[in-house]
Amino acid sequence: MNNALLVDRIDGENRLVIRPIDRREPGPGEVRYQVHAIGLNRADLLYLHGGHYTQTSFPSRIGFEAAGIVDAVGPGVTSVKVGDRVSAMPFGDPAYSVGGEFAITPEPFIAPWPEGYSAVEAAGAWMQYLTAYFPLKEIAAAGPGDAVLVTAASSSAGLGAIQIARLLGATVLASTRSAAKADFLRQAGADHVIVMDQGDVAGQIRAATGGQGVRIVYEAVAGDFFHQYAEALAPGAMIFVYGAMGGSPTIDCPIVPLIRVAAQIHLYSLINQLRDPGAVERSRAFVAAAMADGRIRPVIDRVFPFEQALDAYAYMDSGAQKGKIVMQTRYG
Repeated sequence: MNNALLVDRIDGENRLVIRPIDRREPGPGEVRYQVHAIGLNRADLLYLHGGHYTQTSFPSRIGFEAAGIVDAVGPGVTSVKVGDRVSAMPFGDPAYSVGGEFAITPEPFIAPWPEGYSAVEAAGAWMQYLTAYFPLKEIAAAGPGDAVLVTAASSSAGLGAIQIARLLGATVLASTRSAAKADFLRQAGADHVIVMDQGDVAGQIRAATGGQGVRIVYEAVAGDFFHQYAEALAPGAMIFVYGAMGGSPTIDCPIVPLIRVAAQIHLYSLINQLRDPGAVERSRAFVAAAMADGRIRPVIDRVFPFEQALDAYAYMDSGAQKGKIVMQTRYG
């Protein structure tokens, strides 16, 4: 038996609980590992509350990414062995959620625990970098001369996008609600900080880009936030909507400004990209190489003991963090 983090329906409410569950043996192509640390993501909260496009089932484990030590492999596994240090790539199947003291992941979604990384860093890297990799590298092909707007930039996903965009040679504009996080975002690599509470978001963007506007928007807020920057989009702009932190499940889109620049809105999900085995391999190789040579590294905001999972998710829900929130198990 080992403790696991589950979402269950209790007294008519969706709740997170820690319960002991059986430690099953890995099947063909599966890797089991002793979990040392677990990365938290807003997708966990969406799944908990029924807002994720993966339908919530009860009870089921929760958690997309973790790092640990392999303790068993199933038939046919060739790339890792017992004793190896590994991380899990997030891929969205609740049957393979990793929140707990042991986890099982299919071999194709086992990733390196980078040399020189702590368990906390190894558990908190893959979601943020993979999520940013596909829109910025493969779809929009960001590079020198491009300006990228990263919204909700102090989140782990936002910070990951800042690092990937800079790695690709783009200029990064990071948006934040208040000026309180502006210095932090500049230290994290943003070339310019757009402060929403100061008003005229489009004007701030035009000023930062010399009037050219942004070609790529990495959009976690959505709702009616489009209206604030629609007049600062460059021709052919691509808006990648991967979150809805603005609170609305729908997009309030200003049609005319978007038509004017032939903008495209992409309703984007990392999990959809990882359905292609070739994409899995390309993204893992790119991110692993960038971590190995120190070009990217996750920013860890706070580490909670696994036993304080409810406090960790409440802290995430508050929006106070600057970077990744991670839980550490008794093995870490």
